[in-house]
Amino acid sequence: MPRQLRPSRFGGRIAFTTVGICLATAAVIYIYVVAIGGAASGHSAVKSQIVVGGLIAAVLGLVAGIYYATVAASNVRRLQDAARKVADGNFETTIPVASVGQLAPVARTFNEMQRRLAELDIARKGFIANASHELRTPIFSLGGFVELLEEEDPSPAEREEFVRTMRQQIERLTKLATDLLDLSQLDAGAMVMTAGSVDLGELAREAAREFGPRAEAHGSRLHLRTAERPVIALADRERVRQIVRILLDNALTHTPEGTEISVTANSSSRRRAELIVSDQGPGIPQRVQGRIFERFYTGDSAGGSGLGLAIATEIAQRMDGRITISSSRRFTAFTLELPQARPTATAPPRPLVKAPR
Repeated sequence: MPRQLRPSRFGGRIAFTTVGICLATAAVIYIYVVAIGGAASGHSAVKSQIVVGGLIAAVLGLVAGIYYATVAASNVRRLQDAARKVADGNFETTIPVASVGQLAPVARTFNEMQRRLAELDIARKGFIANASHELRTPIFSLGGFVELLEEEDPSPAEREEFVRTMRQQIERLTKLATDLLDLSQLDAGAMVMTAGSVDLGELAREAAREFGPRAEAHGSRLHLRTAERPVIALADRERVRQIVRILLDNALTHTPEGTEISVTANSSSRRRAELIVSDQGPGIPQRVQGRIFERFYTGDSAGGSGLGLAIATEIAQRMDGRITISSSRRFTAFTLELPQARPTATAPPRPLVKAPR
């Protein structure tokens, strides 16, 4: 028998089940009509007809069972082959939904799973490539400066410049290592957060004092704007501080010298606490805005790992908040929205346990 016509274990089970149902039906009819009913009086012709009819029904049931079992087994085999390809890392071959009959809903679900796995695989490869590049650049730079210091005899001014550049590369490596650690904790769901009342105005003032010297070195003016009433959010204080630092670092890194930067804390009309970091820089193109929160994506040549905004938005989501961007010519604003805490809330901090999104 050709292999394509040979029933599989699954198809054989369907065929035998069909035959069993036919034989059981014929037996019930025979017992009821012949043994119990009027045919028990001796009409042998009736008995023979019932037996022959039962056999014919069994044969027809066997043929139909084998046919549909073969079709079903073929559809299941397609799913098995596709699953094996996915297991081998091939995410390109999809299953034609029309070719699997009753298993079409399973095929649609499988194709959707395959599409998502393909996206994750692309993201993983991009992550490895970008992380390798971000690590290799400062390491090679440090190696070159060490070689120059060993083999050359630089002047005191050159040595000072070398040391300053090496310190910058070390800071870059340290920041990248910290970002990668935060990213791994977010992916694993291991970043523990504690919900409590956070005064966003106070955090804005602390951030303005912390980044004041850097803004002056950048030739920029850092403005602080807070509401008359306290803006209290329900969030993790240290994580909110981390987000503010990321947004201010992003503003100072990706704007020209002398750009005015503002930090604003207020309450929105939707009972949400907001902290806004805005600047009067050149603005962000629309095509970049759609991808600016992606991991390792950088929209200009100012440098950076492209992880800061991705980490900030994921942390905000863990606190039931979000980060939005609004940009036009000569203006850009990143807004952190968080749940607004009740002014009378005095409950102790409680852990926030959220699954990764």
